[in-house]
Parts: sequence; structure tokens; C-alpha cells
Amino acid sequence: MIRAYNNCYLEDAMSGIGAMLDYAVRICGQDLELFWARFLASGVADQFSRRNPRYLCGLSGTELALKVAVDTGDSLPVENAEIDIGSPEYWTGWTLAYLQWYLNRSFAELEDGGVGISDLRSIYPTLHEADLSRSLRYAEEKLAEAAVHFSLKKARKNAGLSQQELSERSGIPIRTIRAYEQRRLDLANAGTENVRNLRSVLGLTL
Repeated sequence: MIRAYNNCYLEDAMSGIGAMLDYAVRICGQDLELFWARFLASGVADQFSRRNPRYLCGLSGTELALKVAVDTGDSLPVENAEIDIGSPEYWTGWTLAYLQWYLNRSFAELEDGGVGISDLRSIYPTLHEADLSRSLRYAEEKLAEAAVHFSLKKARKNAGLSQQELSERSGIPIRTIRAYEQRRLDLANAGTENVRNLRSVLGLTL
């Protein structure tokens, strides 16, 4: 598999994203999800996908956080506090940077694929002392699950069916179809009859 960029930048990139979140959230009191959404909307996230060395290793975590704030029309106080490399925020950013590099996906693609900032933060107590391969396995499972649900939605649209029409043809309640597509119900654990009906109507393999 091709990685997102040369691994000589990896350690600095992981430290930078980790320190960025620690500074913005723990030190400056920003909301984790809101700040991450601003990061994704800023030009900063895009520069990691573009392999820009200035962002991968040339800016500190504090500088990255301040840049995100400026890019999204806000500001952060300039604090002199020390970055805590053991904080949940640091670990979450550090791990996400590794996943982005290893899986060669943008941060936005990871978020859309079910590897959300809050979900990853929630497993800090379990995985922060574990090998990174555990976090990688977690991310790969989430992405695979998201792909299954996306396939259902895509297949429905390719068939020219609305959720209501699919419900009527398959006999599955529309609220269940919505829950499958929105990943509130796991399609991988769907009952045999539901899977058979979806396959019959849409002509796809689940």
C-alpha cells in the first residue's frame, strides 16, 4: 500500500497534530468536535493530504492550532503552557495522523468513514498504551462497516429508488432502512430475511 507521504515526516506530523489538539482543547478550552470540524474545513487539513513539508514538519502544534483558527475566522489565545504528550487530546491527534498516513486517506475521508474524532477519543482509555496496530485495526473495521452502509445507499440510488420505494418493495420498515444507511443499525448484523429481501430488490451482494 502507498502511504500518504514519506515516512521521514511521520513522527513530526504525528507530534504536530497531537500537540495541535492538546493546545486547542486542553489548554485553550476549545470543544474537541467543533475544533476538529474547523480543522477539516481549514486549509491546514488539506495541506497534509498535499504532502506539504511546511505543515508536516515545519510548524509546531501550537502554530497549527493558531493557523486553523485564523483560516476559519476565529482566534486562539497565545498561551505559554507546556504540551502534555500524555493527554487524551494529544493521543487522539497523534493517532489520527498515523492513520491518515498509513491508510493514505484524508482526515475528512477518515471522519466520513466512521473514524470520528469523538469515537477515537472515547477509546483512549483502552488503546492509548497499546501498539498502534490496535488503533489501525479499529479504524479499518470502522471504514469497512461504513463501506457496507454506503454500498446500500449507492445501490438504492443506482436502482432509482427512494427509501420509501425500497421499503415498499422489500417489506422492510423505512425507519430500518434509514437506520442502516445512517449507520445507526449495523447492516452486517441484519437478519437473514432483511438481507435476502435487499439483495432481491437491489441485486447486490452484501
